[in-house]
Amino acid sequence: MQKLSRRLFLAGLAPAAAALAGCGFRPMMAKPESDDSISLQLASIRIGPIGEDEERRVGQILRNELIDRFTAGVGEQPERYVLAIEIEQETSALQIQNTDTVTRFNLVLTTRLRLFPSGSNEAAYVADANAISSYDVVDSEYATLVAEQETARDAARDLSNTIAALLALYFRQQDV
Repeated sequence: MQKLSRRLFLAGLAPAAAALAGCGFRPMMAKPESDDSISLQLASIRIGPIGEDEERRVGQILRNELIDRFTAGVGEQPERYVLAIEIEQETSALQIQNTDTVTRFNLVLTTRLRLFPSGSNEAAYVADANAISSYDVVDSEYATLVAEQETARDAARDLSNTIAALLALYFRQQDV
């Protein structure tokens, strides 16, 4: 009985494998096979400074995350694009007690990104990206400050994932 069910399973697996092989699936962030691969295009993006005043630290974290993500596996490439990112950080009360005490905040990072071909003043791609995260307010001011900073780091990491995916999709559409 067990051999029969295994044979049926393998017989059903063969058509599924053949269908997947012919679907044209290609990982977007795969190791480069040619000079025009998405990984190489992402690695050729120069990222300018991000954020001013209060947003400067979150902007630095976001910039570093993007550089690490773009150059992973392929290293830095000659500059072909410049990415300009404007960032805004906003906190809002999420949970308010009966005593008008805020016990939880939402932290929202909003960005506007513009991708320019090197030497051009006209953006080839413009998009918006957001990340939302939250943190608890506790009795210790220090613990609350650390929670807020860690939440901002996490939101910047999430935002870097979103931006990388948006740019990879843009380059994929250009490749079609």
